[in-house]
Amino acid sequence: MRSAIMVRVVKTNNHGQSLGRKGLETRQRLMTAALKLLKTNSPVELTAVAIAKKAKSSSATFYLYFTDVRGMLLALNEAAEADMTEVHEVLDEPWDPNLLDVEHAKKVVSAYVSVWDKHREILRYRNLEADRGDLEFESIRLRTSVRMVSRFADHIYAARPKKSKFTRNDALAEASVLVAAMERLAATDLESIDRGVGAGAMWDAMTRIIARTLSCSGDNQS
Repeated sequence: MRSAIMVRVVKTNNHGQSLGRKGLETRQRLMTAALKLLKTNSPVELTAVAIAKKAKSSSATFYLYFTDVRGMLLALNEAAEADMTEVHEVLDEPWDPNLLDVEHAKKVVSAYVSVWDKHREILRYRNLEADRGDLEFESIRLRTSVRMVSRFADHIYAARPKKSKFTRNDALAEASVLVAAMERLAATDLESIDRGVGAGAMWDAMTRIIARTLSCSGDNQS
């Protein structure tokens, strides 16, 4: 079993005071308020005043726990990263390459979609900032995706015949494509997908692709 993701644990406020139960609850209330605002507002429009008002608090309280809105957005991304642990735990489970295990693939997809449904706005912002070259947001994105790629690659490589020319690097390449496709589908506007074949059909297709890629059957014999 792989170790869990190491997510930063906040123990003090910006004055260096230890966070007790009340402090942790206040910090979480501010984060929850920000998430609610992100349902209807762009992250670039988010302000400390608006977050504090939504949390029935004050701007001074906001700055007691967060340096600025960017710091809040980073904290929200770290919370999303922690929730992604459920996906990693499914991928850490034994996977029989001799089976076309659609049900197991469905568990991976279900866990992944659950995290994106909960954190879609902040994860899309993470990707935008990472693509723009922000190293902190890129680091959070990589910590999640690299772990998924590694575990997918383990299963893909295990499904290939030992005497084949298929290498570990080939497995990493296929795993990278899988994770990129999952992320792209999750980040796409749901209404846009539903105007086409529908999100359900797309995720069902992704489930089948994962099951086939991690199986010895079919085209994976090469």
